[in-house]
Amino acid sequence: MKIEEMIAANRADCSGCEACANICPKNAITMIRDAEGFAYPKIDSELCIQCGRCDATCPALNFTKKTVTELPPTFTAIYDNDKILRHSSSGGMFTALSEIVLRNGGVVFGAGFDKNWHVLHTSARTIDELENLRGSKYVQSQIGDVYRQVKEALKSTSVLFSGVPCQCAGLKHFLGKDYDNLLTVEIICHGVPSPALWERYIGEVVNAHEITHVNFRSKRTGWISTMDIIFADQGHIIIANAKHLYGKLFLKGISERPSCQACKFKFPNTQSDLIIGDAWGIKDFAPETYDKRGVSIVFINTAKGKNFFEQAKLKTNPIKFVDALKKNPRVISPTFADSRREKFFADLAADKDWVSVMQKYYSQDDEKTTKEKNKQQGALYKKNLQEILSPIRQQFAQNVLIVASVRDNDGQKLLVKFFEHNLKNCNVYFLQPKDEGQFVCKENFSGFNFDLKDTVALTDFIKKYNLEGIFVEKPLDFGESSTVIVDWLKNCGLPVKLFKVKTN
Repeated sequence: MKIEEMIAANRADCSGCEACANICPKNAITMIRDAEGFAYPKIDSELCIQCGRCDATCPALNFTKKTVTELPPTFTAIYDNDKILRHSSSGGMFTALSEIVLRNGGVVFGAGFDKNWHVLHTSARTIDELENLRGSKYVQSQIGDVYRQVKEALKSTSVLFSGVPCQCAGLKHFLGKDYDNLLTVEIICHGVPSPALWERYIGEVVNAHEITHVNFRSKRTGWISTMDIIFADQGHIIIANAKHLYGKLFLKGISERPSCQACKFKFPNTQSDLIIGDAWGIKDFAPETYDKRGVSIVFINTAKGKNFFEQAKLKTNPIKFVDALKKNPRVISPTFADSRREKFFADLAADKDWVSVMQKYYSQDDEKTTKEKNKQQGALYKKNLQEILSPIRQQFAQNVLIVASVRDNDGQKLLVKFFEHNLKNCNVYFLQPKDEGQFVCKENFSGFNFDLKDTVALTDFIKKYNLEGIFVEKPLDFGESSTVIVDWLKNCGLPVKLFKVKTN
């Protein structure tokens, strides 16, 4: 299939990464915006020499699904510099990595603003120039000829390229090989809204003022998602994205590119060295590392990414991959489009007053539709996560269940560590009772919790996950649940060994 055929069959297959336009030796491909304001490749038949390089370079046409054999090392990270943290979206991870490259005479590429506050990919060769690339940009950035610039820069210096997953994939396919002096940094992506929508909004809503600064993720009111637009007369607009006209439509999935809802490049299919974003939910999984100024989350995909991460000036803390995903599901799963998306863009096309259309959809909240969308997103997230975990589970030599009265997390961790050390290559599950005869079974390597409604569900669970043995603490003290557990153990069909926890 060719690019034009792919787009004609399903526009959602094209992410607008611009790899095809960059690779064309005759500049026969131009990125043209459609009625929704998203750019798609247009091939000039008079210039085209039918070399096929565009089709061979397209990440979507040449997509290969990956299977992971281990979970990526995952960390929270903070650049402990108050000025940097104030001007960063999260914990300053992008700046810390960029400084390594810049101080060695390299160049950093990322999304920045032009003089009209439109978003495009550009470069920084100094720490001062880095300011324009710092911070989130909730718009699809124009790549232009940046892939070509990256390739040229790689001939003589080190390069950091930062972008959303499809842009990192676009660059890798354009280059055709890996470079030791290239670091690719992927931003956790919720999706990319229409550039035309942003440009119309910024042009009409604030046209009475001269804009001096735009920040999609201001920390003026703390580490939250807040947009801040500052004017030359010292006035400013600041409001939480969830309540902001532009931001709310983005978060609800009304204004995003069609490919975002079918993204091919979520983990494990990422093609970057590092994935970075906000450590949302950190108070739940690593409260000791919380910082009100912001904290980054980092997923290390390659040895090169690990090397750069270890060089960066950061306060870091290792965490479980699954814990990091709980409030960052977009790492592995795309967002779903709001059911009104097509109607929204149709209304924009029919009305010159785009802002009034945005306001209409902003004020309409269909709770039932939102609930159903969230339910579907949750189901897809769980499906994707289990697909990631499944091949890793298969590598363990044995699977065992620990039934112990230890309640605190530290005690459970010590107990699990003991069994993993002594049994070798062992996947350990830890069983704890819940209310009204229910149970939760925690898988240690992933941190994933399985909720079981009764002992029948528990029996089904041990069969599904091929548990081979059970270790039971003596004496077992689960209160009213103890009798139920003891009766189940007698009939579970697995060998049961007793152990006693030593106490000082």
